Amino acid sequence: MKYELRENHGIPAPLLALMAVATGLSVANCYYNQPLLGSMAKDFGVSDFSASMVATLTQIGYVVGLVFVIPLGDLVSRKQLILTNYIISSCALLAIALAPNIYWVWGASLLAGASSVMPQFFIPLVSFHSAPAHKVRNVGIIQSCLLIGILGSRVLSGFLADMWGWRSVYFVACVFMLGCFLMIYKMLPVLPARSRENYAGLMKSLLRLLAKYPYLRIASLRAALAYGSFFALWSCLAFRMKQEPFFADDDIIGALGLCGLAGASTVVFISGYIQKYGVRFFSIVGGCVILAAWLLAFLGNDSYLWMIIAILLIDAGMQCIHLSNQTSVVSLDASAINRVNTVYMTIYFLGGSAGTFVSGLFWQHYGWAGVVGVGVAFTVASLFVNCFQPRLHKDECSIF
Repeated sequence: MKYELRENHGIPAPLLALMAVATGLSVANCYYNQPLLGSMAKDFGVSDFSASMVATLTQIGYVVGLVFVIPLGDLVSRKQLILTNYIISSCALLAIALAPNIYWVWGASLLAGASSVMPQFFIPLVSFHSAPAHKVRNVGIIQSCLLIGILGSRVLSGFLADMWGWRSVYFVACVFMLGCFLMIYKMLPVLPARSRENYAGLMKSLLRLLAKYPYLRIASLRAALAYGSFFALWSCLAFRMKQEPFFADDDIIGALGLCGLAGASTVVFISGYIQKYGVRFFSIVGGCVILAAWLLAFLGNDSYLWMIIAILLIDAGMQCIHLSNQTSVVSLDASAINRVNTVYMTIYFLGGSAGTFVSGLFWQHYGWAGVVGVGVAFTVASLFVNCFQPRLHKDECSIF
């Protein structure tokens, strides 16, 4: 059954539920590797830094997809783009599962990241078609499932890897993508393009949007820096947990993702307060919470209890920053909603890629203390950006 969608008229509950589940399963493709990096390094006989490049290249691939694929949503049928990405993603995941060496995993991970951008079609779509009174709530639901996908993927991958090896994770993920393809094909309407520009014009318009809206630059940068801090923790956590006193297996490392799932409840809680207190407030609060998380991760790095509390805090703080900033930027320009979201998410994931790469480098040379230093530096930079938020016009953004 296909549903009809119109601007501000609301989204049927079954379709919203489908997009929420598909969001979680799609974004999970970018995060299955995090608990598995230690096992990949051992299996292929490579260094921890070489294994960490799997996570870095996946994030870079996601950025490539954001820049070159998402803008097409304003030019051609978004449904066709979404379905095509599910097929490509299935093939990339299968290639990782069958990879004979780390270089094969690098290339397939880049493709898997580039083709896993479906949530960035769903979020603007939900914001555009939801009834005005339910926009923030519905975006919050999608964001909750996004976070559940990010964190739940670690739990699932750790569990499957411990039972059947890390390759089994990617076989299962491939099946998930094929399932999403079938459900989206049956239920999602055609969603025709709204722009008459050609592709080159759309790409140029990304820079115009960035120049036109100072707020877009500020919101994107502070969220990106916070995401770099967030990824500094998750990209190196598996390496730390393989060392003494933990000597943890993949299932234990993946189970730490359950702790982060508590951050999903933060999305639901704060979504009703963004308009009341403003984006800048939540950006500052989120940054302070992340700093507290890094302090605990440093002082209690040999204790499961303190590491778990640090994970809870860093996920909660990250969601305060990301949900508030993304919710505000997608309401900047309804006629270019996919491109505005593309600009925001591109900068956002570039921050995550930078955090992954730099933390992997510092782990190689300075250990856990170096990773903590990277996380703190990115967080402080994010907080510093708040000093430059411009005064907004009423027609520029409705959520301050």
